[in-house]
Amino acid sequence: MASVFRTVRFFTKVGIIGGTVYVVYDQELLGNGEQSCEILKKGSTVIPVAVDQWAKYFGVELPDVPKLNVPVAEYWNTGVEATAYFLSAAPTKCNEYSEKGWQYVKNMTNRAQ
Repeated sequence: MASVFRTVRFFTKVGIIGGTVYVVYDQELLGNGEQSCEILKKGSTVIPVAVDQWAKYFGVELPDVPKLNVPVAEYWNTGVEATAYFLSAAPTKCNEYSEKGWQYVKNMTNRAQ
């Protein structure tokens, strides 16, 4: 009985993951930033309606979604851009900090003598 449960659980997970990969590929979510922004706009109009329909179907009352004054579409890739900037500047910053550290050690050893 336990092996049947594990098998059903495994195939359920595989189905969910496979369905997610299919939707991501079908909706072209792995495209460029402009496509992602269009999909975000489409999702922001379609998802609340779908959630409301499911809530009515199951008889669940959900709280209203808070309105954000932040335009999400403008900040969609800022984390990626910040990470790319950090990684591109890291070698220069490491060199700069190493030189400052070495200069500090030199100054401290000169003072001690």
